[in-house]
Amino acid sequence: MSSPMPPTAGMPRGALHQEQIIQAAIALLDEGGIESLTMRRLAGRLGITAAALYWHIKSRHDLLLLAADTVWGQTPLPALDGGEWRPALLAMADNLRSLLLRHPWLLAAMTIQPLDGPARERHDEHLLAVCEASGLSRRAAEHAAQSVVTFAIGAALADTPRPYVSFGLRSLLDGVEGRLAART
Repeated sequence: MSSPMPPTAGMPRGALHQEQIIQAAIALLDEGGIESLTMRRLAGRLGITAAALYWHIKSRHDLLLLAADTVWGQTPLPALDGGEWRPALLAMADNLRSLLLRHPWLLAAMTIQPLDGPARERHDEHLLAVCEASGLSRRAAEHAAQSVVTFAIGAALADTPRPYVSFGLRSLLDGVEGRLAART
């Protein structure tokens, strides 16, 4: 177990900030997965009591929500330069795969409970907008976005090397373009 973080050790309750707690929780999660995140262990890392931790965070569930939203918020959202949706969609899928490889606990946590916060919603809305920029209907864009997410999750679970992921995603997007061409 790591030693308590020096900036907060022995500090009064008001000196501890929620962001410090969230970052310490993410570090615990990255080190040992969901099982490693307990309020007692986190409090020990921060140099406070578990009871003091509850002044800042209501529950372990709330802490997981905050940690998940923080890592989702660190995921870049590529711009749609000149309506070029394919490069943006490929980048988003690669960014999601990378996020899940950096924070493998996130996928496990998402299978246990919904972890939808503002950053995740922003990501999902952007992904849908990129899919709609291709010319797909709203419903077809939703299907395409879900397919890309599913592919990225599978690639992260299998720890598939990037060249194979890129090939697979390009093949998936070739199918999307084929559907678009068939409509016209």
